[in-house]
This record gives sequence, C-alpha cells and structure tokens, in this order.
Amino acid sequence: MTTTGKKSLAEVAIVRRIHFIYERAGRKFRSDLSLWLSWIEACKKYKSTKQLSKVITKALHRHSTVSELWIEAARWEFNTNNDIASARSLMQQGIRMCKTDETIWVQYYQLEMLYALKLRVRRHILGLDDPVAEGVDEEIEDQSAAAVRAVLQGGVARIVYKNAIAAIPGRLTFRTHFLRLLRGFDYGFVEGLLEQIYDSIRQDFGKVEEAWDLLARRHVEFPSPKKGLSEEAEAEAAERQLEQLDGTAGPNQMQDDAETPDTEQIWHSKAHEQACSVYEEALAEMPTSRMYHLFSNYLGETLERLMGLGEAALQPAVAVAAQLFGVLQRAHNSRCSSPETYLSWADWAQKVKQPKMALKAARMGCERFPSNASMWRRQLELEVVQSHNIEVQAIMNTFEAALRATSPEQTCDMWLMAIEIMPADCLAFARLGELLAATCARVATKAPTGGFGQVAAVLVEKARAALGMDTARRLYGNLLAVPAPGCDLYRYAIKLEREALFREAGTDGAVPSADPTLKQAAKRIGDLYEAAVAMYGKTESDLWLDYALWLTQRGKGSGQVYWRATKELVDPDTFIMKYRDVMQQ
Repeated sequence: MTTTGKKSLAEVAIVRRIHFIYERAGRKFRSDLSLWLSWIEACKKYKSTKQLSKVITKALHRHSTVSELWIEAARWEFNTNNDIASARSLMQQGIRMCKTDETIWVQYYQLEMLYALKLRVRRHILGLDDPVAEGVDEEIEDQSAAAVRAVLQGGVARIVYKNAIAAIPGRLTFRTHFLRLLRGFDYGFVEGLLEQIYDSIRQDFGKVEEAWDLLARRHVEFPSPKKGLSEEAEAEAAERQLEQLDGTAGPNQMQDDAETPDTEQIWHSKAHEQACSVYEEALAEMPTSRMYHLFSNYLGETLERLMGLGEAALQPAVAVAAQLFGVLQRAHNSRCSSPETYLSWADWAQKVKQPKMALKAARMGCERFPSNASMWRRQLELEVVQSHNIEVQAIMNTFEAALRATSPEQTCDMWLMAIEIMPADCLAFARLGELLAATCARVATKAPTGGFGQVAAVLVEKARAALGMDTARRLYGNLLAVPAPGCDLYRYAIKLEREALFREAGTDGAVPSADPTLKQAAKRIGDLYEAAVAMYGKTESDLWLDYALWLTQRGKGSGQVYWRATKELVDPDTFIMKYRDVMQQ
C-alpha cells in the first residue's frame, strides 16, 4: 500500500492477474464448485466488490442447485449493499431451487432475524422507538406502520418458519436448528417465535420421545426471556450484536456461533421443576425405555452441573440425585429399562459415593439383560473395586456366569480383566486356561491380531512371569492343541522360545549342531512358524518375513520360505518389497 492508503499500480495489477487466472480456471473447470467458492473468498479478501457480484452470478448460473451459493449471494446483498429486498429475492430463488435443503431455510430465517435487529437499531438512532416521537396516533396507525411493527416482532421470520416446516415436515432435527439459532437472540420478541416452534413440535411429533425431551428442556434452555427490557435497551443490545456480526462470517459460521450455548449456566429451581413436569407428562403418555433414558440423561446433566458448583449447590444437588435414582428405580420396576439404565445407575452411584448401590444396580442389570457383555464387565469391575481382599472364588463365579450368558466374541475385555485380577498362584488361574481353551473351541473364526489371540498371549505371559517357562510352555501347548485362539498367541510363543534359545545358546541364530537340547529348541521354533503360516499365511506377510529372517540368521536358506510366501499371500507385493529391503541391509 502507498502512504496515502490507495493501492499502488503493482497491487492493482496483481489483483487483476489473480482474477484473470480464476476466470481462466472457471472456464476450464466449470463444474468444480470448490473453485468458485475459492474465487468468491478471493474477491472478499481483495475487496473486489464488483468482481464478486459477477462471480456469484456466474457461479449460480453453473450451480443453481447449490444452496451455499445462494446463501452467499444473499449475505453479500444484505451485509455489503444493505439491500434486504435483493437478499430476500435471492433467498427465495434459492429455496425454489433447493426446497428440501435445511441450511438455506435456516439461513433465510436468520436473515430475517438480523434484519429485525437492524431495523430496531435504525429506529433507535432516528428516535423512532417511542410512538409519540413518531407523531402517530396508535388508534389510527396506518398499514405501513403495522407492517414495520410486524417485522420488528419477527413476523417475517414466523412466515419463513411456517413455510420451512411445510416444505420439510417430517424432520425433528430440522426444527432444532431454529431453536439453536434463537439462542443467539435474547430479546423479548423471541418468546413468540419460540412458542411457534415448540407448538409445532408438540403438534407434529407428539409420539416421539426426542420431541418431548425438547419440550421439557425448553424451560431450562430458555428460562426467562428479556420481556422487561425497554425498546431502547433492546436496540442497544441489538447494535452490539450486529457489530460482532460484521459480515465476515462464512455461510455457516453465524449459525455455528449461535449453536454454542453459554458455558456458565445458573441453577433455576422453577425452570427445573417445569422441565420435570413435562417429562412426567411424557412418561404418562409414553412410558418407554427411551423416555426414561432421556429423563435420566437430563437429570444426570443437571446433577453434574450442580456438582461442579461445589458447596454452594449442595442442597439442590442432593435433591436432584434423589430424583435421578428415583427415576432409574421406576424404570426398573416398570420394566422400561435398558442396559444404559443400569450402567448410568452404577456410574452415578459411584460418583455420589454409594458403592453398594452401584454394585446392586449392576447385578440387577445382569439379571435383566444377561446376554449384555457390558453389564457383566461393569459388575466385575465393581466387585473388584469393593473387595479389599480380592475374593477370588466370588469373582470367578461371576466371570463364569458371564461366559455362560454371553457370546464368546463379546468377552475379550472380560478375559483381560479376569487375567489381570486373578493371582497366578491360585487354582482359579489354572481354571482360566481350561475355560479359555473351551471358549476358543466355540469360536469359528479367529482374528489374526487382537481377539482371543491377544487374550491367550496375555495369559501365557502372566504364567511365564509368575510360574516359569515350563508352565508357560505347557499352557500355550494346550491352547494350540484346540483350534488356535489367534495369530498373536503364535507370535508370543515364538518370541518366548527365541528368548529361551538366546539365553541358553547366547545367540538367536546359529545353533551348535552337537547340542541336542538346543537343536530341539530350534526345532520347536520352526514347528511354531510352520503351524502359524499354515493358519494365517494368506494374510500375515510379517509372519513370513520373520520366518525367513530367522532361517537366515541360523545360516539356512530362506528361498523356499520366500517362494511359499509369494504363492500363499493374497497380496505378496508388500512382502516382496520388505524382504528385498531387509536382505540388502
């Protein structure tokens, strides 16, 4: 920039060159929407208002069904040209082209709300807030003044919403977008708009649990609109809000900002009572597990917020906690519970220092939903936490009951938990090996990584660390005798045997031919590799590579293994590339 604030000739030339490049690209790649959007952003960046008008016109000609372009065009007319008539016209054209697009309806609604704020600010500046100052008798107020008053009260936005739900009638989430947007407009006249939205939700979605949840939360999310503010005060607040929205936001940025609720929410006992009253009405209409779940979710969020306030909110927190546990108990008694009911019950009981209640809730959940693995896992966790001295037999009984009630594929996490809990020197730990072998026999397909292979590897590792190599060898031998748990067990068994060979021979490679013990150990490793590639050789290229490297370290040729791998693997290219890289080192 020059010292006078004007652009230099070079800067003007650069901007022209940029637009020239965009224009050529636009002619060549007409269907590329991202290119047009990028050009629009460049026009904004360089303040090329005339060029922006041309670009938007061309983009709409090429992509008339893209709502984002119509929104951008309307926003440009409204923010830059202050032309609400043109902005409305563009929005209406866009709606005709994209009638079922949710975004353009919400943005049109926001446009009318912002215009109402601008009109309030303008009237405040001109001193037209008071009807006396306007020199107009209210009794003989003409139609023009009545129309202005309707706009000030969000009358046009009401019409937009009415048409929007007529065009998109069956989507509850669509209507929640309008509610989120109205959080950013905290004025007295908004109460009427909220009433319109909530009335439509109650009328059209009276049998939907989520709709009742919205109706109940209304009293908390919109507790007290600013009805008491004067028009002057509202105009000043509107002016501050419009200053923040300076027109630089993207097509969806203003909406996203409005969706963000205030982080600091104060406890309103009356609003809470009203919300609970609506939930009770909903339960009377629809006593379903989903409705109980939504009610308990609301109470849980309220309790968490109160607990975050500390001692100042102790009394209401205790009351809400009692209310929460009462709702959960009612869900259980009426058989309208779900697994989430008991999991939430146990979690909240722990948070409020009621461990016996938490364990009782988990046990009731296991009785009601015996095939749910999450419930059994929660019960095991709570039994371990509450046992000062681990009651091995009681925990083992619970674990075996869980195995009988659930499908094997869901129990891997419980297995890992049981292995961690059980001391290696007790009879129950030996029983784990038998149970794992029986469980693996029931599973048809074993995962190459993770799953029961990981469980078996963890069990063998604990046995080796606590009971020695011989016990670990017997254990993995028993597990491999049945259908193998998974490739992870083979990998761990090979790792154990190679480490043992290294300790005895001082090397992981060549083995003295005169030592029969070491030869037997090397043969054991080779047999494990052969069994592993026989089971998982089609997918596990790293297993073949490890096998080939081990043979090379022993001084034996790996060519046969390489040839077999290229024939067995579904995708041998990765193996071939890694093999060549390793052999060249």
